Amino acid sequence: MLKTNTIFATIGLAFCLLFGGAFTAYGSQPANGFFDAFEGNTIVGWGWDSSTPNTAVPVHVTVTNKDSGEVVGDFKPTAGTFRQDLKENGIGNGNHGFRISMDWDSLPDGSYVIQGWIEGQEFENTKTYVKGETAPAEEAAPAAEEPQQNSGMRSLGLFRTTAYCPCYKCSEGWGRHTSSGATAHARHTIAVDPRVIPMGSKVMIGGVIYTAEDRGGGVKGNHIDIFYDTHAQTRQHGSFMQEVFLVQ
Repeated sequence: MLKTNTIFATIGLAFCLLFGGAFTAYGSQPANGFFDAFEGNTIVGWGWDSSTPNTAVPVHVTVTNKDSGEVVGDFKPTAGTFRQDLKENGIGNGNHGFRISMDWDSLPDGSYVIQGWIEGQEFENTKTYVKGETAPAEEAAPAAEEPQQNSGMRSLGLFRTTAYCPCYKCSEGWGRHTSSGATAHARHTIAVDPRVIPMGSKVMIGGVIYTAEDRGGGVKGNHIDIFYDTHAQTRQHGSFMQEVFLVQ
């Protein structure tokens, strides 16, 4: 009987690991893309699929006139250019960058929105280029989406949000390992003060639902550290106040 129970327990554990891993992979949204700062007339970014980390993947980028809605640029490059910063931050083998030349001079004055997709998943950010102003303008941080009544969300109030990544400066050698044992993923993992937000809680920040999977020595009280893939993204996020909603 003891051996039979051991066999059933082993089978049950195998199923838990199999299905648990499947749900984790699904929830982490392995396809991920990001736009970096403009370099003159060049749109710079990267994209990768963590399920095939060393494979260059195609991305889809559009440039749209914000006022008229006209698509003035439609590009489908392969994100396969090597970047040392990507390799150092654990983005596969680093061959996941792309560069697109955009002839802004041929376009009329106005605002242009740059959006990207990888495998149907929209990039983490959009860019806005303003022609006719003194300098190109960056897209402002999106405001938090106001949850509908009885939507199962409760406001926790305003929190200071900062950002961290797998680099040594941010994670001190921990990389993507978290205090909960989970693997950190962008648009999924946050570090919190467990006395304020219990580990495992799901919260919505700026329209994105995150899971509290990590903690940090400098994360105290109403402070949330949001995980990103690269240090350039953490610098772009900066530090600002956002309303946080508990997903119940």
